[in-house]
Amino acid sequence: MTTRPQDLTPRRSIRGFTLVELMVVIVILGGLIAIVGPNVFKALSESDRGRAETQMANFETSINMYYMRHRKLPTSLDQLTEEDPKTGDSWMEKIPDDPWGNPYEFKILSNKKYQIISVGEDGQEGTDDDVVWPKIDEE
Repeated sequence: MTTRPQDLTPRRSIRGFTLVELMVVIVILGGLIAIVGPNVFKALSESDRGRAETQMANFETSINMYYMRHRKLPTSLDQLTEEDPKTGDSWMEKIPDDPWGNPYEFKILSNKKYQIISVGEDGQEGTDDDVVWPKIDEE
């Protein structure tokens, strides 16, 4: 039996990643996260604001229908969930909280004007993250 040359060389074990290779990959991933991360958080914040505006537009529709029926504004948003004695239906099934888990504030400004306010993510009224409906430029 003859011995082949490849049989004389020791077998190489399967090689894994070196520490340097792992560090390069970690640095690349960290750089990508640093670049992409702020854009993702900004998009999430904008989507919450858009959801609040959509909910407020739905309130506006229900308030307008309530006003047409009763010739006055509701005293609170909760009145929109009460059953109308004439139709047996309510204007809305329930009043949701804003996307940040806070209740909406409803303020009557005059006989026909009102304002719906979400205090935003910080939960403080009068800060930059407040969402007001109708939008100020529409008034």
